[in-house]
Amino acid sequence: MEDDWRRDWQAVADTVGTDFDTDPPVEGADRIESGLIRRFVEPLEFSCPLHFDAAVARKHGYRDVVAPLTSLITFSMPPIWRPGEPPVFTVAARDAQPDRSPVSGRKTGLEPECSGFFATDIAMDWLRPAYVGDRLHRRGATLVSCVPKETSVGRGAFMTWESDIRNQRDEQVARVRTGTYSYVPNDADRAQPASPATRSRSDRPRLRESDVDWSRQRTWNEVAEGDRLPSLAFPISVYRLVVEAGANRDFNSIHHNSDYARATGAPEMYANTLFLQGMWERAVREYVGLAGRIRALSNFRMGRFNVAGDTVEVHGTVVRRWREDGVGHVAIEMLSENSSGVTVGPGLVTATLPDS
Repeated sequence: MEDDWRRDWQAVADTVGTDFDTDPPVEGADRIESGLIRRFVEPLEFSCPLHFDAAVARKHGYRDVVAPLTSLITFSMPPIWRPGEPPVFTVAARDAQPDRSPVSGRKTGLEPECSGFFATDIAMDWLRPAYVGDRLHRRGATLVSCVPKETSVGRGAFMTWESDIRNQRDEQVARVRTGTYSYVPNDADRAQPASPATRSRSDRPRLRESDVDWSRQRTWNEVAEGDRLPSLAFPISVYRLVVEAGANRDFNSIHHNSDYARATGAPEMYANTLFLQGMWERAVREYVGLAGRIRALSNFRMGRFNVAGDTVEVHGTVVRRWREDGVGHVAIEMLSENSSGVTVGPGLVTATLPDS
């Protein structure tokens, strides 16, 4: 009987390769607007003028203010509720969840009942810019894999999904491969409150205001393998997590409610995938400058929780430099860590840089 829970996932595993996106596309909750971009960059303290200054954006080859790459999932996320739909907030219990949510692990209808869910990893290819005025949507929900596994937080299955992000002209803006874990949590008593950061590190990055000179453009010829990106530090407070949830529309209670997070097996409320991705984007953008182009993200895999009360440190190293079709490319190995060690990655960000 011990493996009955694994067999409960077999019906899902049997559907690997199936696209479960059979309904007409649902547009993201909001058209891309300058105010929403401002909200997105605010908790990241991300000062890149491509995201707020149309003149600067046009000077660097864009037709208008461009959305941050890591915001595309947010702008393609359907609303929780729309006029004409039945209510979603139907229970008054303190930690009650909405009856339905766009951030959910239940996509096939075959999953066994689970009360825990979080994203585990993501890979993206960015194919064209998304601009102020665009309206994005997701297309496709193909199940790539389903692997039942028992972890420190419970019993469930890791699943990987593929989809596209498209604009109002049905042009492909990005390709997305997302990993998730749906599970039945262990006894909540096993989850211990997070310990405060006690590690002492001589190379711990200083908390600083952004001192990036956006008028200075790094060229491909200036880059060498082994170059290190300036490290960034992101203190994670409850306040910041709430601002972040409002910005990226991931309202899952595990990211802003300690009691709820602990009931799912986590030690404390913790930063969500989009926040952590945005940290990497900011670090890479500050390195490649306004004329650089960030092309792809791979192996963005979360191994530990980044909890409230700790500080996430982001580090990057250039591990490869090459030319392709006459364009200078770099591969940057990125990772995030906190007081418990490496929490995200190492992963790779691919970017291009101008020659002059």
